[in-house]
Amino acid sequence: MAEFDLVVIGGGPAGYVPAIKATLMGKKAAIIEESEIGGTCLNHGCIPTKTLVSSAALLRHARISRRFGLTGELDKDYIAISKRKDMVVNRLRKGVQARVNALGIELITGHAVITAPDIIKVEEREISTDFVLLSPGSEPALPGPLGINGVLTSQDVLAWENLPESLMIVGGGVIGCEFASIYSTFGIQVTIIEMLPSILPGIDEDIKNVVHKALVKNRVKIVTGNGAKRIAVSGKKAVVTLADGKVLEAEKILTAVGRKPRLKDIGLEICGIKVDEKGIVVNDSMKTNLLGVYAAGDVTGKWQLAHAGSAQALTAVDSMFGSGRRRVNPDTMPGCIFTFPEIAVVGPGEEEWNSRGVQVATGYSRYIANGRAVGMNETEGFLKLVVRTSDGKIVGVQIVGTEASSLIGEACMLVNLGVRVKELAEFIHPHPTLSELFVEAAESFGDGSIHG
Repeated sequence: MAEFDLVVIGGGPAGYVPAIKATLMGKKAAIIEESEIGGTCLNHGCIPTKTLVSSAALLRHARISRRFGLTGELDKDYIAISKRKDMVVNRLRKGVQARVNALGIELITGHAVITAPDIIKVEEREISTDFVLLSPGSEPALPGPLGINGVLTSQDVLAWENLPESLMIVGGGVIGCEFASIYSTFGIQVTIIEMLPSILPGIDEDIKNVVHKALVKNRVKIVTGNGAKRIAVSGKKAVVTLADGKVLEAEKILTAVGRKPRLKDIGLEICGIKVDEKGIVVNDSMKTNLLGVYAAGDVTGKWQLAHAGSAQALTAVDSMFGSGRRRVNPDTMPGCIFTFPEIAVVGPGEEEWNSRGVQVATGYSRYIANGRAVGMNETEGFLKLVVRTSDGKIVGVQIVGTEASSLIGEACMLVNLGVRVKELAEFIHPHPTLSELFVEAAESFGDGSIHG
């Protein structure tokens, strides 16, 4: 008889979430984690960065307090900001730890290697299990010239207690733009270097343009269509030579070109688990090619999102112990980018649907026509509905503007349930709230939105 019903390798959102779920279903589960429970998201990613975003957002508002009829000033104390970040992380990590302990889930510290479909080795201990879930996560990608001493990762930057005067960020995707928004607000001179023609690849042009303009307005220098060819770091000076020969300098340099699945030294080759150029290969139930072995999260190479990893892992648990009907629909996956202003999306955007040959129509509502937004002095941005013309169903929503990350929750329901835009136009939303943006955008498909 196996020691456990389920052993999860990795203690991040794609690890502790399925362990908890399996336990709630009456199964005996264990988590193997070589570092700290919570994974990259809680300890070195989502939570600490969004805590910094909150401090930066308050500072931004304080700088325009006179527009609200208020006087006085705020100044930053980055040591205190950093300590608060750590406090938030520690509090949440202890909360996860307490939940795991309360449910009787065994948390095993050490490096795990799967040696057979039902055997995992941790140091000198051999553990037997009915099912294995591989959720080891990912690590920063350091391609080409980025793999040298002195090039910082997001984890390095989050450990700062004192700020540099200037920072170059190689990579203009989600991570790069979020850090640019945070640290430019804190007074650092930031330069983004992106080899592609524009920042935030995968986001519709009209959405990303709002953030591009906001970054520039906040004195962020953005270099696009020009990658880093050579990098040299010495003392308090980082020098980047671009593909066109141009040379840029700053005190510090951060790599933000993405992350790669953590695949090495966990036994994949020993067991013959199939891997492709993206990561561990899984089917729509999260099964690998090895019977009884599943994978979820960043290691599958599908999304690098904590909620996506949790959803994949819950699908795996349902396949192991439940009905087996649960699936992750990529066309309903939400994502949030915590820049100033925020971006939030669910479903493919207008450009993606067009590339698939699916005819869609779009409807807009703008923050500047929303009473609540005007009262908040947050008039930058808009909400866009993407509607399939064949049946009028809402198949995508993209928002750029304040509190987009909270508004996208309603959009997730609209897309998942296949709500038609004419139905949304009849939903009553409370006034004055930002949620009225949905109705205004829906009304634009009919006679026209009321407030324009």
